[in-house]
Amino acid sequence: MIEGLQGIKRPPVLSRPPSIDGSFGGSQMWCRTPLMQNCGCGIIAGLDAVMRMTGEGEIGREEYLDRFDEAAKYIRPILLPGKHEKPRIIFGSEFLGSFGVSTGRFKRGLKKLAKSRNLNIRIKSFIFKYEERVRFYLEQGVPLVCLIAAPFNNVKLLNGNDVPFNVGFHWVTVTGIDDKFLEVSSWGGRYRISLKDLDKPTAALKFYAVMPA
Repeated sequence: MIEGLQGIKRPPVLSRPPSIDGSFGGSQMWCRTPLMQNCGCGIIAGLDAVMRMTGEGEIGREEYLDRFDEAAKYIRPILLPGKHEKPRIIFGSEFLGSFGVSTGRFKRGLKKLAKSRNLNIRIKSFIFKYEERVRFYLEQGVPLVCLIAAPFNNVKLLNGNDVPFNVGFHWVTVTGIDDKFLEVSSWGGRYRISLKDLDKPTAALKFYAVMPA
């Protein structure tokens, strides 16, 4: 066990709002603005990592969203100038004016968010071909986040139907791995992504292990 990580729970924080079944991690679709529903996945991933490091478990949705709003002050998406309440049309497509959270902004923002919670962290990044690292960090209870590039066709929503991942670049929390699938938390659900898909050069993904400094 890596020093300082005792007591970390997997899967990530469960949020049980009244009358709604518990989620598997946070979901950007809960966010209070269309902009954050569109680009909040990196903030969700960072927030869940920090909450796991502090050993927090189940909280309500409104409290979770309050923490999301605070985390968004540190993990900040790239935004075009102007208002973002309504989509604008760019090259014939609707666009809310955000390019999401870049890898550099994610790392810098996550460290600032952790510091605001009295945590001093280090972040190690690696690519998927080092599959043994994924297994190692998961076995050690290390919060693990990755950036993936859709589309992925062989995605399974556990306790639900198979679904395609067609969302472009997307941040997810890694929660497990076996011989065929990587298990992740996304949109408050538990998904499995084919390892064959992840091995493709076009997946363009990177993993980030979040540990005490």
